[in-house]
Order: sequence, then structure tokens, then C-alpha cells
Amino acid sequence: MIRRLLSRLRAIGQSIGHFVLDSQIARLAIMALRLWPRLTLLAVLVGLLCALCFVLAGLSARSVYLALSPASPSGIGAAIGAILAGVLVLELAAFAVTAALAALLQFAREVGRHRSAVLLSLATILAVATALALLRDDAALRADGLAVFGVTAPLLALTIWFERRYRNPARPGFRDFHVDVVEARRFIDRDAHGV
Repeated sequence: MIRRLLSRLRAIGQSIGHFVLDSQIARLAIMALRLWPRLTLLAVLVGLLCALCFVLAGLSARSVYLALSPASPSGIGAAIGAILAGVLVLELAAFAVTAALAALLQFAREVGRHRSAVLLSLATILAVATALALLRDDAALRADGLAVFGVTAPLLALTIWFERRYRNPARPGFRDFHVDVVEARRFIDRDAHGV
């Protein structure tokens, strides 16, 4: 009887583990971990996007709990609703990040290395100009100012990394842009299908 109980508990634990590993957020986190040794900056950026998904899920779960808590005297119903909303938002955010990464890679493949570098540089210049304008207006400590700085810093780091990695063939770490984009798309497609 104890053996049957232990085997059932083990089966429940394995099915929960498979459920967690099949979630989009787990795939996004695994993607960041697989990128880590070779492409550190991209792994950090994917990790930051994963953390942003958790923040959005936490904020939405909190707002659902606050909205449902007056109608739930014990708080159990509000907590269950908040957990379900948090998990749903977490999965949707991770799916949106994965789809956006796939779309950006498709766009980069179609436009090529030089146009991608120009578009990335223009986006960085626009973000830096917006951040400087917010500094001048003393709005840097508000939420919108912090959001602009939160976008500008990774964008600037990504632009510098792109210039060093793909634009200067004389540098020792120079790589072929097209090969890397195709490899990254295959990586995301494999990860999206759970292979």
C-alpha cells in the first residue's frame, strides 16, 4: 500500500514537473540558460525579459487579489483567482516575448546585417535622446523616466555588442550575421516545439 502511494506521489510529481517544463516561461528561461556561455549579453537580455514577465504576472495577480478580496471574506477565493490570473499573465507574457523574438529574427534575416545595424542605431539614438530630454526636464525619477532608462541601457549595450560582433571583420570575435540569425531561429523553433 505504501509503495502504491509512493508511486502515485512520484507520478504526480513527474506530471507537475512536465507541466512546468512545458510552460512558455520555462522555455524562455531555458533559452536564456542555453545562450549563457556563448552569447552572454543576449542571455542577460532574455533573462531580463523573463524577469519582466514575472513582474507583470505579480502585478496582475496583486491587482486581481485586491479586486476580489472584498467579495471573499476568507481570502481563499481571491487568492485562487490571483494565482490563476498570475499564471495566465505569466504564460501570455512569455509567449509574447518568444513570438517577438522570433519576429525580430525573421525581420533581421530579411533586411540583412547593414540595415539591421542602422535600425538598431536609430532606435538607440532615439532612446538616448528621449532619456536626455527627460533628464533635462527633471522627470528622470518618475515611472516613465525610469522606464525610458530601463530601455535605453540594454538597447545601448545591444548596439555596441552588435557593432563589435557583426560590423568589424578585423575584430577577433567577428561572426557571420546570416548564419547566427538562421541558427537562432532554429533554436527558437526547436524550443517552441519542445524538442
